[in-house]
Amino acid sequence: MTGRGILALCLFLTLFPLRVLAAGPELSVALAADTVDITTGFSGARIDLFGIKPVAGDIAVVVSGPERELRVRRKESVLGLWINRRSVTFHSVPVYYDYALSRPEEALAPLEVRRAQRIGLDALTFDPETTEDPEDLARFQEGLIRSQQIAGLYPLKAKPVVFLNDTFFRTTLTVPPDVPTGEYTIRTFLIHDGRVSAVRETPLRIAQVGFPARVYLFAQENGFLYGLCTVLMAVMAGAGAHVFLRKD
Repeated sequence: MTGRGILALCLFLTLFPLRVLAAGPELSVALAADTVDITTGFSGARIDLFGIKPVAGDIAVVVSGPERELRVRRKESVLGLWINRRSVTFHSVPVYYDYALSRPEEALAPLEVRRAQRIGLDALTFDPETTEDPEDLARFQEGLIRSQQIAGLYPLKAKPVVFLNDTFFRTTLTVPPDVPTGEYTIRTFLIHDGRVSAVRETPLRIAQVGFPARVYLFAQENGFLYGLCTVLMAVMAGAGAHVFLRKD
């Protein structure tokens, strides 16, 4: 655990008994840091989450990023060549998804309960723009999840939720290097007898800072000038390489 995580844990243990007494039987959750700063050379980050559950039950934690429209293409063999023949566009797809569980999916809750809350890879469903054969759409959705896993934006399996005593728990989720910037939501579920009995939402902001943020902002506000500068830099780099490598 990082130094910032240890400090957050100490503050959590100090302040949260008062918050639990004041809030009643609510699920209490805190983050070591609610902002992830992307700087030059960013190689990923950890999200340390701490919580207190007021009653018996299991814990599931889900973090998902901005929802976008993604298209999945399927290659088919035509005259010995593999080309894209079919595609399906899905709406409301989180570009980043990760989750942690205190016990395996099948023992946590029924699939229909987890599907309603998007808890687990097998419970993820997306909104296709077509109403094709359901089995075919399922294969396209599996391809979408697999491509996101290859990109490091979806996990291969759940992270563990660790109980430090009967009520206090913690987990660590990961932010990959290529994560998109934006506003994210971390949802913590208390599950008892296969049903969700409490939910707590915690915001998480992932943003660029420093020089990359200034470049990104300039490109967004001055697209033409940014493109012109990019072309000029490419020309200057090419001319410099030509002069350097030229032989008499």
